[in-house]
Amino acid sequence: MALLEAERLTKDFGGLRAVDDLGLQVQEGEIVGLIGPNGSGKTTVFNLITGIYPATAGRISFDHGRRELVGLAAHRITGLGIARTFQNQRLFNQMTVAENVLVGTHCRTRAGIATVLLSTPGSRAERRRAEARASELLGLFGDRLLPRAARPAWTLSYANRRRLEIARALATEPRLLLLDEPAAGMNPTETRELMRDIQRIRDGGVTILLIEHDMGVVRGICQRVVALDHGTKIAEGPFEEVRQSPAVLEAYLGRRAGRA
Repeated sequence: MALLEAERLTKDFGGLRAVDDLGLQVQEGEIVGLIGPNGSGKTTVFNLITGIYPATAGRISFDHGRRELVGLAAHRITGLGIARTFQNQRLFNQMTVAENVLVGTHCRTRAGIATVLLSTPGSRAERRRAEARASELLGLFGDRLLPRAARPAWTLSYANRRRLEIARALATEPRLLLLDEPAAGMNPTETRELMRDIQRIRDGGVTILLIEHDMGVVRGICQRVVALDHGTKIAEGPFEEVRQSPAVLEAYLGRRAGRA
């Protein structure tokens, strides 16, 4: 079975159906792109997978069918090994770069409030391990983040804030990483660096599902692409095959272009 599988996944908001009977699979070790015009339901799918929204119908299984995600709280889904970034940045801007990553390690630590306040040897050792892991993750991005570890997050450039969000998500030790428009707002050089970063993260053992409007990114790093329109899957397969689908052309460019 797939690492992640959604079957007949549906989400209604009152009279609006945002996701309609969706089937989705992500195999371990893949980078899969989720594309579609604005309002097609892509971020809603992410919110369903991560427990931010409850599903109206359908199921989502993780870990090759061993775990059912529908009905679980978001923090429990994170604990199972699914992390995400958001379309709109959600950093702790007054905290340092390193502290933002340390927040992500919280779900993997065991020290309680009492042991931290008493500064027991165990809590101190756990703190050192978390700090070492945070430095390691910041170092994934070369000299973009690590030299700035002690600075407040708000001082980072836009691209570096995006990188920091990815580092914080990786601090939860995910098996599946969901990236919501990671290249948004980046210039071509930053985008190329991000593509290499994402491939390196996948090569390190993390499966990736990403939403992206930059088709150069999707074409460059995704083994497979799933296209949505009005919450419905309209195409799936290799990028070149999906981009030529009449349904995809119609969704992006209108009915006349799809027929042409």
